[in-house]
Amino acid sequence: MDKNKKPLKSALKKTSSAPAAHASTNTNTSIKRKHASSVTTSTKPNAGNANKRAKPDNKNHNSKSVTAGSKINGNNKKGVTSVTGAKKGVAFSTPAVKKTVVHKPKKDVEVPEGATLEDFRIVAGTYENILYGVDAYWNEDMTLRLSPIFIFAAHIGCIKSLAIGGNYLASGSTDEKIQLYDLKRRKELGALLQHQGTITSLSFHNKTHMLSGSDDGKVCVWRSKDWECLKIMKGHQSSVHSIAIHPSGKIALSVSADHSVRLWNLLLGKQASMTRLQGEGLKVAWNPSGTGYSIMFDQELGIYDMATAKCIRTIKPARKTRMNTMAYYKDDYIIIGYEDKMVRVYSTATGDLVKTLVGHTNRIKAIDLISVPFTPEETSNKGFVGRPETKVVDILASVSSDGTILVWNLEDVVAPAASPEEINMKNHIGEHKTDMRVTCLSIQKGIWKNINVGNVGEAEGENDEDEDEEGEQEGEKAAEEEDEEEDEVDEDSAFDSEDDE
Repeated sequence: MDKNKKPLKSALKKTSSAPAAHASTNTNTSIKRKHASSVTTSTKPNAGNANKRAKPDNKNHNSKSVTAGSKINGNNKKGVTSVTGAKKGVAFSTPAVKKTVVHKPKKDVEVPEGATLEDFRIVAGTYENILYGVDAYWNEDMTLRLSPIFIFAAHIGCIKSLAIGGNYLASGSTDEKIQLYDLKRRKELGALLQHQGTITSLSFHNKTHMLSGSDDGKVCVWRSKDWECLKIMKGHQSSVHSIAIHPSGKIALSVSADHSVRLWNLLLGKQASMTRLQGEGLKVAWNPSGTGYSIMFDQELGIYDMATAKCIRTIKPARKTRMNTMAYYKDDYIIIGYEDKMVRVYSTATGDLVKTLVGHTNRIKAIDLISVPFTPEETSNKGFVGRPETKVVDILASVSSDGTILVWNLEDVVAPAASPEEINMKNHIGEHKTDMRVTCLSIQKGIWKNINVGNVGEAEGENDEDEDEEGEQEGEKAAEEEDEEEDEVDEDSAFDSEDDE
């Protein structure tokens, strides 16, 4: 590899927090805390290294990241800064050299004053440029009460896409920006300005990497540790509609207005294959096991086998209507939101209709799923794993252009209908009216109630990062020699520092 290549500079730009809305549209429910609070993060000086061999400075320690009401010390690893000399990207799956980190014993996490103990959180983006956050709490009868927690202007254009990875929230808009937030620390981290077009798709792999797609036809790979753009993958000739990362994190699929589906090798940061489609693919998704995937068109959905890339089943609605969104539930079901106000659930094995969810009064815009423990009386369900008496509930949230968010219990949704009349299901377990035109939706597990409990599909131990941060600072001295070796390995990384032509 040519070592004279310059590393790709970070596209992260510092921005100021957007003004918060002065009042909630739902006057019956009070907002329990502000989304952004003033937090100052400090780090210990790295002393005692005078006799060590000098090491290139890969970070701009004089750069400051402007957040919502607070400043971050430039030496803080978690603070997002403008990187001028970052390392070349490492292969997506596993790091070449594992750092030696000295961990301190974990301390009990104290819930900040005024923080709510939510079971999960729903975040919606709107045509009105607003990010709308709603906290969900269990009732004893297994219904939910939904309370708005933040409402603020996040962009200067319509919000078109949302994604949550760990505690990171990313929102994409017609203003060509990707805004970043830390939901746990309640901070705005900044904006990514790599794309030249509307941000149409955002997708996290766990919380370590994110892929973004845009009207400019590019797919960008981001590393969330420092928000470095590791690779710009080119190939699509028109707007990228949807991106789906394989559960392994090694490959991804994207569909575009150019009537193609492209397979990307994320280890190399290059296109692996391209297949022409008969129509314009609007959304693509892998099944949870990674053995197959689905491509949604406007009038039908195709289910494909990964090994052969052949369509093995086609799903069409009983009457003509447009498909707007879809998601897998396990490998056995696929959920589709329609223009005719309905959410329909189908069996992937047979293609038969399992249930129709009735309740919205306008077209369905977005759906998302999550699994959370049913713990209505506990202030913290830390350590609920392993308690056999704790019930874990699979949740579906749907939102339509009428601004209403409905929450459904998926156990009831996929239960066989005893009669043809029971196929139409109206019994949702939670409802909240935003009084806005919602465009996209994403769900996250509760920040404080679910301490040390990972999100669905996360690798074990991912939520330990915040507790280990202090220990990592202690272990930086021990890891310096390994870092020097890693710098050499990075020169041979599968990710080149320049864009694909």
